[in-house]
Amino acid sequence: MPRRALVALAVLLLLAAGAGVATASTDPVLAAHGPTQVRGTEASAVFRVGGRTIRQVRYDDRATLVYSFVLSNDGRVPVTVTGLAATDVEPRLFRYTGVTDADGRREFTIPAGERTRVEVSLLMHACETLSARAGSFATKVALRVVRAGVLADAVRVTLPEEVHTGSPREASCPRATASSRPPG
Repeated sequence: MPRRALVALAVLLLLAAGAGVATASTDPVLAAHGPTQVRGTEASAVFRVGGRTIRQVRYDDRATLVYSFVLSNDGRVPVTVTGLAATDVEPRLFRYTGVTDADGRREFTIPAGERTRVEVSLLMHACETLSARAGSFATKVALRVVRAGVLADAVRVTLPEEVHTGSPREASCPRATASSRPPG
């Protein structure tokens, strides 16, 4: 093969590799959409307050609430969700415990430009640390993702609804004591 052809081939390979690295190194772009659904609570209602959509759920101490929504990959490369990442702020009455796709897989891939239904599990807990009828919101979920098979990231996704629950009265908060709850 002539030297010129080898140089041209080498340049093309370098350009292709550079384009692949540039594409793979772009931040993942994930967004949450409706329709939404919940299970694990006796009651749920959705209402709007100004520009906010709030999903009110009935608190059930130590029960798991499963909130499902559609997750889209608006980026240019496939993204594999591998679990939950640490959140900036943990909601007072919810603890994030897991994320799966609609088929129950804990690790799943969303191709570029595609969507999939996901389920986020939240343990309802700690009512004994909050005054009766005080509330708590879950508004974002932090996901561990891998793109291009090697680049790991944490992506914070805003939920399509603000998931809210209130701390119940003492009768429905079995671990509450006379001194465990602040006044209010």
